[in-house]
Amino acid sequence: MKFEIAPKSTEIKENLDNAKLFCLFLEIDGKRDWRLPTKEELDDIYKSENDFEKSWYWSSTKDNGDYTRSHEFINGTLYYRCYVRAVRDIK
Repeated sequence: MKFEIAPKSTEIKENLDNAKLFCLFLEIDGKRDWRLPTKEELDDIYKSENDFEKSWYWSSTKDNGDYTRSHEFINGTLYYRCYVRAVRDIK
């Protein structure tokens, strides 16, 4: 993985608009470049060891129309309501 996952302690459950704002204003150890993960990043996280809830997570990947996909960490199914867990690119 070429990205850092925000600590579980920062995880919240919000609608999409608030999820985007949460990532925009999140600051951890002076780092402010947090964002919603892509669908592919969530797939990678799902396939690895992780501390994510067995629930739905927002991603930044656009679906048909204005909706953003989410990833479900029970069996990998997609849905449209979920938790927020930010990531940031490792430079």
